[in-house]
Amino acid sequence: MKKNLLSILFCLMAMLTFAQPPAPNFNVVDSDGNVHRLYQDYLDQGKTVVIKLFFTTCPPCNAIAPLMEPFYQSWGGGEGDVEFISLSIMGFDSSVEVANYKTNHGHTFPGVGTDGGSAAARAPYTNGTYGQFLGTPTFVVIAPDRSVTYDPRSNSFTATIDLVDAAIASTGARKPFNLSGTVTNINDDPVVGVIVQMAGVGSVDTTGEDGHYTLSGFIRPDSSYQVEVTKNGAYNNGVTNFDLIKIRKQILSIENLGSPDKLLAADANRSSSVSTQDLIALNKLILTIVDSLPNQDSWIFIDADYEFAQPNSPYSEVYQTQEALPSFDLEHANTLNIRAIKIGDVNGSANLQE
Repeated sequence: MKKNLLSILFCLMAMLTFAQPPAPNFNVVDSDGNVHRLYQDYLDQGKTVVIKLFFTTCPPCNAIAPLMEPFYQSWGGGEGDVEFISLSIMGFDSSVEVANYKTNHGHTFPGVGTDGGSAAARAPYTNGTYGQFLGTPTFVVIAPDRSVTYDPRSNSFTATIDLVDAAIASTGARKPFNLSGTVTNINDDPVVGVIVQMAGVGSVDTTGEDGHYTLSGFIRPDSSYQVEVTKNGAYNNGVTNFDLIKIRKQILSIENLGSPDKLLAADANRSSSVSTQDLIALNKLILTIVDSLPNQDSWIFIDADYEFAQPNSPYSEVYQTQEALPSFDLEHANTLNIRAIKIGDVNGSANLQE
């Protein structure tokens, strides 16, 4: 009896494993005359393919059409990890009709009509092999391992797009990103020579005369990435006796420095406070007794839009938790401005070219 139960269990597991066959290969010719081979051109190259089943006079297809091109571009417009291909299910849709449909809706992804082989290519997705075909538009997401996510569908077009987006992400595809911004000092002047890079992605840029940088590349849409910002420069750049006077007034409670940026700049020994020890360390820089600070970088960086929870004591938010350091995810705007803080320079007099 036990053997029979085990046999039944293994049979059920086998049925579940093999219930869905891998996506079959196809060769089609799009409305522009380009050949597309599912395996050789895409899956074997590690790309995910999104099939959109449609026809040119389908009212729901026309209703969802305005969402398609922005969605396509959000995944790289065919230049990244994902390609979209639309296949007409109707015999009357020739390449001419499909080309006109693409033009009318501003679509740049490939579209295939009957004369391009759409009937054979779409057949597995309309004959019940992967599930009940509920009509157009129907989306099919094919991963590089040939596994199929069939007909992610919801009760609205935007919700359907969200489901397709999640299905694409589950294949391991990465979304492209463009992140740009400006690096400025405490006086909002652009800082030159700042190296900005996306950790783990490899995109790097260095700010020029306008303090601007641009990063581009591909990231996982369900992950966050840290932006690494560095600038090598002379520690004594911008450090003057005037800075020492202002820091001394802060220590003696005669005149507050007045901003988290300046308090961070005054903390020369990274002790999370401003004290006479900072004055001593900075004075040694001015007198060229030393050329560096043992516990502190020459420049530190924070998100220019970061709001400190404790503006009168900002140190822990930068030194320990790193909440103030730039980070990027898909919920973040594509602009990230960065504040550059030159240690010891509380009045912003440093040479920003150095």
